[in-house]
Amino acid sequence: MATPVPPSTVSPVDALREAFDHARRQLFPLRFEKWLVLGLLAFLDQCGRSFHSAGGPGGHHGPVDMNVPPGIPEGPHGPAGLADWLVRMTSWLSAHAPLVVAVVLGSVLVIAVLAAIVLWFNSRGVFMYLDAVVSGRTDIGRPWRQHAGAAASYYGWSLGLSLAVLFTMLFAGGVVAASAFALATGRLHETGGWLAAAAFTPILLLLLLALPLLALARVALRDFVAPLQLATGLPCGPAARVLEGLVMQQPGAFVLYLLLKLVVVVGTGIVVTVLGCLTCCLGFLPVVMQVVFQPLFFFERSFSVFLLRQLGYDVQARLA
Repeated sequence: MATPVPPSTVSPVDALREAFDHARRQLFPLRFEKWLVLGLLAFLDQCGRSFHSAGGPGGHHGPVDMNVPPGIPEGPHGPAGLADWLVRMTSWLSAHAPLVVAVVLGSVLVIAVLAAIVLWFNSRGVFMYLDAVVSGRTDIGRPWRQHAGAAASYYGWSLGLSLAVLFTMLFAGGVVAASAFALATGRLHETGGWLAAAAFTPILLLLLLALPLLALARVALRDFVAPLQLATGLPCGPAARVLEGLVMQQPGAFVLYLLLKLVVVVGTGIVVTVLGCLTCCLGFLPVVMQVVFQPLFFFERSFSVFLLRQLGYDVQARLA
């Protein structure tokens, strides 16, 4: 395993410049078949991390006709009827508890299975696209087979992070919903509102602390742990510990990387949104977006690879 280089040679700005030069050399002059394969791999790399709502470009914005099952109380008519509606809804849920539990558990199970499948493909795509970006090769079968073990280890950690985000949101949402229900039905009036504030404050602090940390963990997993797996041959857990040591040695370099990464991501989002709208939303279609805007995604994926090379972990040399 390579030994990290001296601190004076580590520069995220230089890594950004090297990533730009690498993208220019690999993608130009343009070869459509190469961009097409890279677009497919970039889509796999992004699936599970980027979602577009149905109300986005091309979504349906007209009225939706929804048939409410009989027996469910109609929605509240104005703020004054909110408390009464909540009471009637609670009574209905209590009377149909087995049905509600079955529907909720069935929906959660279906969503969980679909999410797990998407994350599995994403884990394979992370390594396939990383291989293509680093090596310049655009075959599909070889990296699919070659990096299967690394992707499986990565998948376990990725699934764990996703579950952590889900449980954090469910816990926070449950406490907020319970507090809002108690407040709307007048059960907290005698407390003067302090009990509601006491319930909301720790949840807000939890979200402000946990969600950014989980987001940083996901960035670290994709941007650094996956390349370190390829550079060292280690599973995801030991590779994460290697990254921990690098961060302790070079905290300033990683902070600057995150700031530059934020600029790159925001700039990419603006360009994709503007040009996607100018193409009558065709640029938002899956795979089409990754092909059309391939230089942006290729450049972003290269950034962390060149920073790791400065730190003594050369993914390109390992895949050569």
